[in-house]
Amino acid sequence: MEVRTLNGKLAKIIGGLGVVLGLLIALTPFHLAPVCQRLLELTTGKMVHMRCHYTGQGEVFLGIIIVLVSLIYLFNKTIFAQKSLGGVLMILGLGVIILPTNLGIGVCMNPMECHTTAKVLYVLGGLTIIDGLVAVFQEKIPVSTSKDLKA
Repeated sequence: MEVRTLNGKLAKIIGGLGVVLGLLIALTPFHLAPVCQRLLELTTGKMVHMRCHYTGQGEVFLGIIIVLVSLIYLFNKTIFAQKSLGGVLMILGLGVIILPTNLGIGVCMNPMECHTTAKVLYVLGGLTIIDGLVAVFQEKIPVSTSKDLKA
């Protein structure tokens, strides 16, 4: 059985973009566009973090997983492995989008700093999904060769 490989340059772009997106997702909740830093006081007097804090922790975890999947993608050369990892990237991107909504953990109900964080994460999650889609359908993307440029 012959193992087919794809264009190395496109694979490096897809994997590198995935690493960058994963790092941005991991850094967004607490550094780039921080979630609310205040604590919520319960009726018992106990101070706890608001739900956006836990959303931020989940996004950091998802960002780290995206970085790891993208690094594995960079070092895999077979079409099947790269397509499979592209599918994983799409699912993780969807998770990045869902986590700050009410389907996930969510953010504060009042308009606060965490709503900006959620908007940034929606964009980064969408870009991660697009990166995964390109990885899945990369063999259908026309790649010019040096012979095409000379003609």
